[in-house]
Amino acid sequence: MSSSHGTYFTSDGSKASFDQAMTSWIPIAHEVLTEVAGKYNRTITYSELTEIVQERSGIRTNMLISNWSGKLLERVARRTAEGEEPPLTSLCVHQDGTIGEGYFRAPKSVPSDTTSDVDDLAAQHRLLCYQRYAEDLPHDGGTPTLTRQVAKARSRQVRAAAARPRAMCQVHFVEMAAAGTCDECEE
Repeated sequence: MSSSHGTYFTSDGSKASFDQAMTSWIPIAHEVLTEVAGKYNRTITYSELTEIVQERSGIRTNMLISNWSGKLLERVARRTAEGEEPPLTSLCVHQDGTIGEGYFRAPKSVPSDTTSDVDDLAAQHRLLCYQRYAEDLPHDGGTPTLTRQVAKARSRQVRAAAARPRAMCQVHFVEMAAAGTCDECEE
């Protein structure tokens, strides 16, 4: 059942405030992310998470996911940081498997190197989640793992870079450095 209201109760279509919705959605999102962390290397997309929290809460919104999912995840991140839990929001990814730059700004209970790649940081944080909650964690404790899509994209980039031939120095007939200079030339 849809409603003309932006945010509404599915039981009768009556208007719900966005604050009411968030108050209902936060613990559900936390629970869902904990469930996701229960299986090693599992992630969930924004779309999947937002659909589940709306379904379980009985409160839906007509807002675009991109206009409210970040707010939801920020509040869940704050809750996990205050509870000294691993950063469960690292388990929620875009359709393409990336985490998004906003993840750097999310509150966390663990130190975070904001100079590293955001997807690498999220992989490290996901491992902390799996180590706390996963029932199928490998005996060695697991390793930080990029999502399948991000790992595949990076592999393609590496292969493409390796396949590109470097320029040749026209004086010494040697391959030039990546910077485009010849080690043999004086310049």
